[in-house]
Amino acid sequence: MPNLFDAALRHLSARNCSERELYQLLEKEFAHVADIDKNIEHTLNRLREMHLINDARAAESLAYRYAQKGNRFIAQVLRQKGMSSCVIEETLTTLGPEIERALEEARKKLRSLSNEEPRAIEVKLWNFLSSRGFSSDTLHQVIGQLKDDDLLVR
Repeated sequence: MPNLFDAALRHLSARNCSERELYQLLEKEFAHVADIDKNIEHTLNRLREMHLINDARAAESLAYRYAQKGNRFIAQVLRQKGMSSCVIEETLTTLGPEIERALEEARKKLRSLSNEEPRAIEVKLWNFLSSRGFSSDTLHQVIGQLKDDDLLVR
């Protein structure tokens, strides 16, 4: 039977985990062990000392994986992974302005909508970006910018 530290390393080698995720995985796997909470905390401390677990690094990795999504979506994913609000805010700032990411996604989507009616393009673009987790403020700015660039009919 593997010990707690070996199991933690196995989980971390499979994928990047937040501390909370790793804690839950180990807690489930070693539920039968006495003083499991204390042992898991000790293991997590060792991993932190060895720089093998880092919530900020895990959050950044996830955020870049979902960079084509909006801040709302990315923040939700990070919250589900157990990241603190401080880590989430810091991570979102490293991605750059949401408006720039949304404009890039909108321009890509416009290529596939070239045969649509002007009003239908705007509606489909709005729905597309909204489903990707971009805020309504960002959507208004993107639509306005696309109209200013004459990519959408006024």
